[in-house]
Amino acid sequence: MSQILLAGASVTDITPPLEVGLLTSSVRGEYKPFESIRTPLHARVLVLKSGTETVAVVALDLLALSDTSVGGWNAFKEGIAGSVKAGKIILCCTHTHNAPESGAITDLYLTSAFQNWLKDVQGKLKLAIEQALNAAVPCSVSIASELLDGFSLQRRIKTPDGIIMSDSIQPIRGDLMEREPVDRRVKCLKFTSGRGVVIATVVQAICHPVHEMCMPHVSAEFPGELCNALDERGLNGMSMFLNGAAGDTNPPTVSMGPESSRKHGLAMAEIVEEQLYTDLNVSSFTFQHREIQLAIRPGSGITNPSDALARINTLTFGDLAIVFLPGEIFVETALKIERDAGTEQTIIVGFSENSIGYVPTETAFTEGGYETGPGRWSYVEHTAERRILNETMRLIGTDLAKPN
Repeated sequence: MSQILLAGASVTDITPPLEVGLLTSSVRGEYKPFESIRTPLHARVLVLKSGTETVAVVALDLLALSDTSVGGWNAFKEGIAGSVKAGKIILCCTHTHNAPESGAITDLYLTSAFQNWLKDVQGKLKLAIEQALNAAVPCSVSIASELLDGFSLQRRIKTPDGIIMSDSIQPIRGDLMEREPVDRRVKCLKFTSGRGVVIATVVQAICHPVHEMCMPHVSAEFPGELCNALDERGLNGMSMFLNGAAGDTNPPTVSMGPESSRKHGLAMAEIVEEQLYTDLNVSSFTFQHREIQLAIRPGSGITNPSDALARINTLTFGDLAIVFLPGEIFVETALKIERDAGTEQTIIVGFSENSIGYVPTETAFTEGGYETGPGRWSYVEHTAERRILNETMRLIGTDLAKPN
């Protein structure tokens, strides 16, 4: 009996109370309460089903979630499980910096306000996943990809004094915008019912959502602006943004405010709607999961080994592989995976499952810079990238990553 691919979608509001504040300094471990809400935060759910396999992909307008911040990753996932089992739920964060400091970089996670909000989020996610599953109908899948220039750059800049961040020398010169590696592709997947109604539009791109960083208002940033624009046009179903390997990619307008977020999101929405989509001849998918226990570097302040447990998930639709990686992966790592993958098309999603902080390349460790720490934002072993890379290759059909 031939299989049929089904898809269902739902959205729920996860906006926090203002006292569940934002990160103001990862180095100093500081946060402060929000003062207002510019845009609400959402969790967007896509449930996929074929045969006996059911998987839920959840995109959260959050900075990150860690084993420590949620009080144990497995228990947190079990709390949102129902008809879809905990091990088949993939949580991803858009990484907006105007959401709560939810990664235990500060002590905010210890407050009752944070814990009550997180419990509320947990309940909403469980309900939203059930709603998406109940709404699932047979569907087809189509894909598109196009460049979006002018909104992202390689943020690590070499100087005689070492690596500096691009936002320290804004406005950005034209030559800095062209530095490699950088990946400006906007990749899109549409899930469409047999009646021609779009169930969901999934958008993947690579960039830190930091246009509004350290501004004391709640905001879903450019991913939220993208989804709002697509939703308002009414032809895209449930919109979802999945951030890519953005560990070393910034916009050229860090902390310049909401207008920069709006421009970025609207430009991306325009590309999504103008692209030509190619149908994928798929009626099923394959789900795989692996875990790697990484070591924690001394001096980081991280004491929970589970905060360094890398969870990798893959969804394969014929010649398309979607790879969900934990933490802040560098764009160079994603390009290696895409180059070596045994599939025609590959989509790399970062900030998935529990955060493991930055995952620098071994070259980055020799160069130094903010992303290498050590600190609560960067603490995994120097070989973490290589180990994650090789395990990912095994999952998607390649024995070992090719040498550089």
